[in-house]
Amino acid sequence: MSASTVSPSRTECLEALLADARTWVTTLDPETITARTAKAQLETLAEITRACEGAMTLLAARVAETRVWADDGARSPAEYVAKATGAPMAQAIGMLDTAARLAHLPATEAALRGGRLSPAQADAVSKAAIADPSQEADLLHTAGRSSLRGLRDQARRIEAAADPERTEARYRAAVESRDCTTWIDSDGAGRLAWRGAPDSLARIKAHLAPYVTHELRTASRAGIEAPYSHCAADGFVAMTAAAAGKGVHRRPVGGIAIKARVDYVALVEGRTRPGDVCEIQGVGPVPVSVIRRLLDEKPMVDAILTRGRDVLRVAKLGRSGDTYIKAAIEWRDTHCAITGCERTEGLQNHHRIPVSQGGVTSLEMSLPLCTFHHDRHHHHGYAITGSHFAGFEIQAPGTHPGSGPDPPGTR
Repeated sequence: MSASTVSPSRTECLEALLADARTWVTTLDPETITARTAKAQLETLAEITRACEGAMTLLAARVAETRVWADDGARSPAEYVAKATGAPMAQAIGMLDTAARLAHLPATEAALRGGRLSPAQADAVSKAAIADPSQEADLLHTAGRSSLRGLRDQARRIEAAADPERTEARYRAAVESRDCTTWIDSDGAGRLAWRGAPDSLARIKAHLAPYVTHELRTASRAGIEAPYSHCAADGFVAMTAAAAGKGVHRRPVGGIAIKARVDYVALVEGRTRPGDVCEIQGVGPVPVSVIRRLLDEKPMVDAILTRGRDVLRVAKLGRSGDTYIKAAIEWRDTHCAITGCERTEGLQNHHRIPVSQGGVTSLEMSLPLCTFHHDRHHHHGYAITGSHFAGFEIQAPGTHPGSGPDPPGTR
């Protein structure tokens, strides 16, 4: 066989791809292409990056199997991977841990190979899927339509239900390591860091919520577009002043409630099983013992009793249809419904068909939106498309992905 007919090795193909990529980047001139072309190329590069990162994860596992990682003087496989990829040591360790779990999760490995998962997504999916293999398909579906934060929330929920002893131990560790520290940072700004049990955080958030709402409404009435984070900071100061009998002497109007969700069987048995849910809204999974203790605080706790994903009963809130649906919507969608948006605070219920046009409040026709996306839809003509299964997208007026003229101010 002549040399001209010999197929190049995979290593040679990879080196050729690297040379082509370097040439492409070297000759790239963003000013000569339209904004929409730049957007499309950025998205393609993101897919290429995910595929390459997946390959690095698989190759790192192979390198770690032998002592070749010590050829350059590394003290461990993780140290070698960190040096070769330029990643922090913790990220390198996570890459190797993910690769080890993938050996038992062929569907997750296939998604990583296909560039459908980033390493961070693969880490979250594999951790939870190892704890409860029956959830792997659902996790992969979530990874395709949710933000990384939403995926990690679901993964934590699955891990907690599958290993209640570990959840209890983590809760006790959080209590033992409680701390509150204040300091002035290098920019001269005052800072505060608090750490403690998740139900204690839920109490703080419940007491703070009316003050934040008051600040948001005050800014709105004044015609000020104040970021939620600014109003939260101002609300915190107002809450502490009210506790000291200064400033706002009365708490603003608004109910104080910790919203807890727990599967009925788990509540009765006192422990979760794989697939069960036991958590506090806004802070995540907690041991069943915590929910039982909170239920004694009836003036402050709204308990949602469920079977799987179905809401069975809304305790304390009442039993009207609107209350039932409101609770079900809150637990189905803990983030802004727009794919990729991680906002969890200050969500507003959006009717897919306006009430003025005959729309009704139902699970199918309602979805939560953050104030930014809600404003874009109602006041700037943005369209919201999609479904609860596939996810929702928001699109500028008169456009859809990959077509139409560039927005004003672009070329």
